[in-house]
Amino acid sequence: MTDSSLQKTTLLPLTIGRFRNTDGGFTTLPFSLVEQDRARRYALRVLNTFHFRTGSNILLTSTFDETLQFMPFERAVMTYGMVVVSADSTPWDGKRVESIARRFDLTAAAGISKNVVDGLNQLGFKIEELLSGIPVWAKQDAYDDLKALPGMQVYRYLEAGPLVGFECSQGNGVHIDRFEWNIDEIDGEIVASSRLPRCVEFNNFRTGLKAHIDRSACNCGNTDPRIIPE
Repeated sequence: MTDSSLQKTTLLPLTIGRFRNTDGGFTTLPFSLVEQDRARRYALRVLNTFHFRTGSNILLTSTFDETLQFMPFERAVMTYGMVVVSADSTPWDGKRVESIARRFDLTAAAGISKNVVDGLNQLGFKIEELLSGIPVWAKQDAYDDLKALPGMQVYRYLEAGPLVGFECSQGNGVHIDRFEWNIDEIDGEIVASSRLPRCVEFNNFRTGLKAHIDRSACNCGNTDPRIIPE
C-alpha cells in the first residue's frame, strides 16, 4: 500500500479481498476475522428491518473476488436463520439464476448486477418476472434500470472504495456502519476514515463517490448515517 491514507496494522488477515479505486482499478485488501464479524453485525441490522421469515431463501450473486463485500452479508443471513442460495454475478451464469428463482421460494435477492440482467436477457428471461415482489439489492450499474421495471422492489447495494452498504426496508439511502467508519463530504465527495483496528486502516480516504450524507435517524430505527448517491 503506497497511498498515505492507508496504514497497515497488526490484525491477522482471514482472507484477501479487493476494492475499486477512483481510476477504475483495484487495490487488494487483507480482511481479518474481527472485521468480518463486525461487518456481519452491521448487515444483520439491515436484514432485521425487513422482518424476513427464518428458514427462507435469499439469492446471492457475486464473483470470486468479492469475498470482502459479500462474506459478511452471507454470514448475517445465516445468523438470521435463513439460507443463502448462490450464483455467479456474470452473464454466463444466467441459467443458474433462473433455475434458482424457479425452484426456490425466494425471500430476497442481493448483488444483482448488470451482468446478471444481461445474462438473463440473452437467455430470454425477464428479471422482473423472476424476482418481482421481493426485495432486491442491486448494484449501481443495474439499480436505475431495475427500479424502473414494474413489480420490482429494488434497494441499493453500494460499494465505494472500502465502504460497503445496503439500504434498509425504508429505501431512503444506504446505511454505513457508524461503529466502523467516519464518513464526511468534501466538495460533494464521500471521504472515509476507519474508526476501529483493521488489517489496513483508512484516513480521509477519497472514495470518488458523489453523494449526500443524511445523519438523521432512519424510520427503520437504525441510527447509522445514510449515503444518498447523486
